[in-house]
Amino acid sequence: MKKLLACLLAAVLGLSVALAQEPYPELGAKLDEYFIALAGESAAVQNAECDFLISACQDSLVRQYTALKIYDHYLKSRIMGDDAVAVHVAQKWFMSGVVKMKTDEDMFHAQLFAQFNQSSLIGMQAPRVKLFDTAGETVEVPSLGAYNVLYFYDTGCSTCASETPRLLSLARAGKYPITVYAIYVGASEDAWRGWQAGKDCFVHLWDPSVSSDWQRLYGVLQTPRMFLVNPAGVIVGRGLDTGALELLLNKELGREEHVYGQEGEMSRMGELFAAYGDSLSASDVMDVADYLAARTFGEGDVEAFKQVMGDMLYYISSQKTEVFRDAVVPFVQKYINLPEVWNTDLDKAQVVSLGELLADLASRTPVGSVLPDIKVPGVLRKHKCLFSSGTRSGEFSLSSFGGRPGYVVFYTGGCSSCKETLEAVDSIVGANARARVLLVDLDYLQEAYPDTWQLLMDSFDLSALPMIIEVDKKGVVQHRYVNL
Repeated sequence: MKKLLACLLAAVLGLSVALAQEPYPELGAKLDEYFIALAGESAAVQNAECDFLISACQDSLVRQYTALKIYDHYLKSRIMGDDAVAVHVAQKWFMSGVVKMKTDEDMFHAQLFAQFNQSSLIGMQAPRVKLFDTAGETVEVPSLGAYNVLYFYDTGCSTCASETPRLLSLARAGKYPITVYAIYVGASEDAWRGWQAGKDCFVHLWDPSVSSDWQRLYGVLQTPRMFLVNPAGVIVGRGLDTGALELLLNKELGREEHVYGQEGEMSRMGELFAAYGDSLSASDVMDVADYLAARTFGEGDVEAFKQVMGDMLYYISSQKTEVFRDAVVPFVQKYINLPEVWNTDLDKAQVVSLGELLADLASRTPVGSVLPDIKVPGVLRKHKCLFSSGTRSGEFSLSSFGGRPGYVVFYTGGCSSCKETLEAVDSIVGANARARVLLVDLDYLQEAYPDTWQLLMDSFDLSALPMIIEVDKKGVVQHRYVNL
């Protein structure tokens, strides 16, 4: 590591004059190599290495570029625990004033990120907060002496709507000694109590006035948000989904079971499908599944079959593209709907329930079907400017919506990908004068038109947003999961 660091440092110092202009491609490439070499090290080690690298930069512009690249990398990293490095860099280098961010807005976001994450990092003692149960009694969580899952959710959160059944299945299976605290982040008591139906294995809590400061202490700026706290009260997992929670619990408890969706297996699956390039189709996905099944189940190795098919199901569930979603139903029907193979309670909780959920979502308004007859409040875009005469707000019937091309965009205000999609709408309507784009804000509908919101949730796969559907002039679905 020190040799790598020395080489990188030399490169930084040597390029300080040549890199007076963006985008610093050579330095950026070396930093990317550096991040790979540091992956897996503890946050303390990575903090020290990053501090050394930033401090070694003599040129102020190179120092700014290096610090920003490091911060951005760890801010966006999907490796659990890496966000601690982003918090450290923000506090030590930017908030201290040693290195300037490019804009005041960037600085504000960095301060907000650090403030809302500094108290709930991996390895820290979990903040104890006082919340209220269904009887109005005060409950302090997390409790000591047991594994605690803190699950922050909202009743109108579409991602929560798909994550909750998975967590519920895990809790019901009774495989792990955990207490799941389902913490409602909203303020509607009716919505909270209605959500609790059929979820008796959760401990239901809320704090509508946020008097316990849970939002800042646990960095809950969006939902769902899940933490695992060990019996000593130390945070051992954050930013989890149910699959990652189960992996972590197996590691904590030292259990040897089928563990699906591990990072190494997901990477291998990704490499397998990457070989197809842009030509990958749903039939190609099934060809891969057939090949893997032949090499395992076909040779009599049922356990190997369960491992590889479980991993493939988890990989498919992580891909939000049309190709993989079109492969869900045939894959589940052929390789998951096998009760003689997936015959344990754990199989049903980990694999079968996920397969059924994915197949149900994928079957909603498939390609070739007509958009359902639902009247939806939304904004119809025809011209580039949002405030032009070609934009109309009102109620639109999906069954009669169409265009050449026509798109329906389901989004929420707090979704960063949704923001990028809304910006891309301008390019669609700007490039094609005949294009029609119907924008549907699910947050607004959930609050103002809950019945319509529920109809949409039941009619479309809205487990991940934005959801973009392309239709022809008759309203027949041509493509789903479109990326604008």
